[in-house]
Amino acid sequence: MAIIAILLFVIFLWLTHQNSLRISQNPEQYFMYCFLGFVVSIIPSGYVLSALGKINNPLCWGVVLLVVVLLQRFAIKLFPEGRYRSIKDVWLSITNGFEQIWLNSSRIEKLIYLVLTFFTVLTFSINIIVFWVGVPNEWDSMTGHLVKCAYYLQKGHMGIVNGTTWSIDYYPNSLPTLQIFGFHLLGENGFKLIHFASYLIFVVSTYGISKTLFNHNKGALFAAFMAALLPSALIQAVTTETDIVQSAYLGLVVYLLLEVGKNSSWKNIILLALAFGVWISHKVTFMLIGPAVFIIALYVLFTSKGLVKKLPLAVMALIISLGVFVVPNGYIRNLKAAEKFSLGALSAPPIMMKYHGIEGYSTKDKLRNFQFNVLRYSSDFLQLDGIRNTQWGEELNEKFRYLPNKLFDKFGLERGEFWVVYPFKMMGDEVMAFYKERPFWGIISFALVLPLVLILLLRFIKNRKEVLPVLFILAAGIHFLCLSFTAPYDPIKGRYFMNMAVWCLPLLAFAFRDLKWGRYIFACSFIIGVSAVLTLTNRRLYPLFGDESVFKTDRIEQLTLSRPEFRDAYYKFEELVPDDAIVALGTQQEHEDYVYPLWGRNFKRTLIPIHPFRSEVKPIPEEAEFLFYSEGVIPYQEGDIQLGEGDKTPDTPVPESKFFLRKL
Repeated sequence: MAIIAILLFVIFLWLTHQNSLRISQNPEQYFMYCFLGFVVSIIPSGYVLSALGKINNPLCWGVVLLVVVLLQRFAIKLFPEGRYRSIKDVWLSITNGFEQIWLNSSRIEKLIYLVLTFFTVLTFSINIIVFWVGVPNEWDSMTGHLVKCAYYLQKGHMGIVNGTTWSIDYYPNSLPTLQIFGFHLLGENGFKLIHFASYLIFVVSTYGISKTLFNHNKGALFAAFMAALLPSALIQAVTTETDIVQSAYLGLVVYLLLEVGKNSSWKNIILLALAFGVWISHKVTFMLIGPAVFIIALYVLFTSKGLVKKLPLAVMALIISLGVFVVPNGYIRNLKAAEKFSLGALSAPPIMMKYHGIEGYSTKDKLRNFQFNVLRYSSDFLQLDGIRNTQWGEELNEKFRYLPNKLFDKFGLERGEFWVVYPFKMMGDEVMAFYKERPFWGIISFALVLPLVLILLLRFIKNRKEVLPVLFILAAGIHFLCLSFTAPYDPIKGRYFMNMAVWCLPLLAFAFRDLKWGRYIFACSFIIGVSAVLTLTNRRLYPLFGDESVFKTDRIEQLTLSRPEFRDAYYKFEELVPDDAIVALGTQQEHEDYVYPLWGRNFKRTLIPIHPFRSEVKPIPEEAEFLFYSEGVIPYQEGDIQLGEGDKTPDTPVPESKFFLRKL
């Protein structure tokens, strides 16, 4: 059966590739349409398999995916064919394009490309190795995101779990379908497949958008390099965080909007509708980006020839897409469970929005929070991300921050108001744990993006030409303001601001249209490359060197890297509990205890949560063979085995629990 499932997966991937060839006009379209075909097949297939109780069956996945991709193949015959017949044609387009760029480049441009190529290949190689060697281990995945997937695999469907963490039952089910498919394809590390693919598509879409904005291949290639070396993107490429996938979807939406603006063919309109549906299904933060997207959509609507006449049917295509991708993803279920309607209730229970949102703030506090966030996040952007991960880099960053600190100190930003997870700090070791895993953009933001934004605005004021780049600047500004307004300060927002890079990085292509400041860009490119490498070699969760290196540590050591005082408890649990045991879980709520490691390497254990989010402890089910619980959740009984000593040092935002095991 496993061999048949693998064969069906290979056929699905091959047909997705073939479908993309038939509708692509250039290499970037081929890769983006492959990715779009991949996700628009898997997400609804996951919904169907969940309804049938077969989401844990790889053979059923293979059959359903084959049916979906064959239907796509039939529909594609209605569109004009693309320019490619094989992957060889795509490869030739790529190599010929690079050759032309190289031949038409000046000496300084060639030096820039060589430096950026070296660092991109190096960072890509590091992340590929980490992808295969390192297991998923970030905090939110151990308590929520991958716990959700593991429960779904255990149950066979994506119904209510009643888990201890709110995100298990409230986060949309669009992403888990893709993560579960990756698991069936590659095993545990397959959970990261969609995220690594999203990193690549983020880079490719940056190239495509840049080329559309400025019609300049050399500049578009430079912008793509900046996307590939963006600290935030590099970190998220091998995690199971949600925001890099959001960035890939947003890149597709923006690129296809511009394609519809150039040619409002039904092919482009339908592809755009599909991209919109997938993007909206992914995560409710699409609403924070929506106003920025609306700016570009309006521009396309009023400048595209023939689009207005097709608008009614285009809206119908979008409605169908929303019905396929969004309606089954859990938003409606969440709204039904809410005490009252609110946008935040789409993906979080009302009790959590009191902490993570501003719905309970007075008007005055909303404005003060907004003012603080604009300044706080502006300060966060002015850091030497990546470089400051090292001891010498931290000292250099302190010197660099001398003037910014003088400026921001005047506003009292470090007062203990309006924050989530951890209060704002401009500097300090206590916040580096957050910034190593959620960096911003390094010098890309203030050394390249900011100067080019100012230059483009000045040019527009003088000659009123090139409206679209200015609209991208406006979209980026609106995006920044939305993120600043809608929630209290959160030190993990570096990954949220990665989405804003979709608007900003394509603007960097303008620098290569008239490279007057080549030496400056060369210097920036070198620093950006160094910071990219240091971002990966000095991150917390996948260290390459030392005793906790991914090459030296076992699975449990990696899973507990961010909470090492858990480690002994999980080792002892593995020794005492059989691989196929049924275990009742009395663990702490709200992202406190790691549940994911308890399934074991082969995910054969059955876990039954008995301490649901914001609920009393339930009775232990009769079928349970063991009880695993945290101190304070269930009373200790004589004979219970203490698995670990619990928290000994205040090194995490939430203390590590003391765990116990009871044989039932």
